[in-house]
Amino acid sequence: MFKLDPDSREILADSLDLFNGKPTLEVFQKTSTVEYPAFSAHGTWPMNFRINSGNTYLDLSSLELMTKFRITKYYPEKGTDAFKHVPLYKDEPPKTPVSLINGFGSTFIKDLQVSFNDTVMFRSNGLYAYNAYFRQRLGLTPKEETNGYFEDGLEHMSGPGFDARRSLFENDDATFETICPLDLDFLHQKKLLLNQTIVDVTITPHNSAFVLLTADKSTEYHYHMVACKLYVKQITLLPTIDLKIQDKLNKSAIAKYAFNRNIMRSCFIPAGHTDFSTILFSDCIPNRIFAGLVDAKAFNGSMDMSPFEFSPFNLESIRVFWNDNATPFSPYNLNWSKKKFGRAYKDLLDATGTNHGISVQKYLKNSCIYGFDLQQSHSDQISEIQTFGTTMISLNFKTPVPENGLQLIVFAEFDCFLSMDKTRTFTTTISY
Repeated sequence: MFKLDPDSREILADSLDLFNGKPTLEVFQKTSTVEYPAFSAHGTWPMNFRINSGNTYLDLSSLELMTKFRITKYYPEKGTDAFKHVPLYKDEPPKTPVSLINGFGSTFIKDLQVSFNDTVMFRSNGLYAYNAYFRQRLGLTPKEETNGYFEDGLEHMSGPGFDARRSLFENDDATFETICPLDLDFLHQKKLLLNQTIVDVTITPHNSAFVLLTADKSTEYHYHMVACKLYVKQITLLPTIDLKIQDKLNKSAIAKYAFNRNIMRSCFIPAGHTDFSTILFSDCIPNRIFAGLVDAKAFNGSMDMSPFEFSPFNLESIRVFWNDNATPFSPYNLNWSKKKFGRAYKDLLDATGTNHGISVQKYLKNSCIYGFDLQQSHSDQISEIQTFGTTMISLNFKTPVPENGLQLIVFAEFDCFLSMDKTRTFTTTISY
């Protein structure tokens, strides 16, 4: 016998490691999941939460939002001119079905802001619903039914997903409780946040016109949040371990957190246009970009239209330019009537790096999202050298943009680095 590589190191098979047990982890003294209700008055917006870590370290990857929803119709009281909100109980279903948008446990949120020690760390710029939806639709985070996510068919206003979400409220209480992680970029890294850090979370919800779906224009429907709470793991370290960390910080060491920064953009494309170009970023070049088009009326909220129906709208070409480069290098020549969109579909699959679960039929109908991979390597274990310049997107349509206009939704991802010193002051390499 001989080695294929003479310089390779020799190892022993795990099955023959007979004289060692499992390694012992001597770090944690206590772990508890703590509940935080909103400290703002119920029914007032935005909702504010404050997490004061004290001497514990926060596992923000475990941060979850629990929300209890109810759907009501605005109904006249008999014998009076007054109106009241009447819950949709299972024994009184509406003649025309009403449901919620997909993944409503997180997509009901319009804006999310997170601060560390009174300094803003994350801001969704009013596009949190699209940030959460893109992540789930593209398979970047798990699709969870406990988040109200049920796969739609070829129609968003009816079909299996619509019916599944509606049926959640067909119970004696006419409510449904969702629980889901907050889709915040920093929360996807696994390191514990230093103790003595105050985390403020501010949530602004969308209105009913955005969150509810129904073809019934004669009845006024609303959704309500009956309860809303945050849950997070707080960890007490062994005193010796905590002392070592504090000692290093006091000697000017810096806690370092690497993560993927997500920045959302939206651009209005007026009716009648056949081409559109805009600058997305003028500093760092993103690693990858996802983009899609929705009807502007649905984007602004209309119960008879899904805000997540990304249609082709007779787009002929879409390209991203940065410095002297372009992706795709050779322009698409899309032709939707002839089902000529294979390159765009394959590029989306390559950009996600996973099975996004969008069938060819859904891509043609309501899940037409474009992926642009600008990375040189594809590893979560390394960061690429940061490139600076201008990132621009350009679109060309075969026919004029329809009368409502279109909203271009852009999800961009960057390598980012957050550092925190002994005073719990932090800096990031990319801000919003």
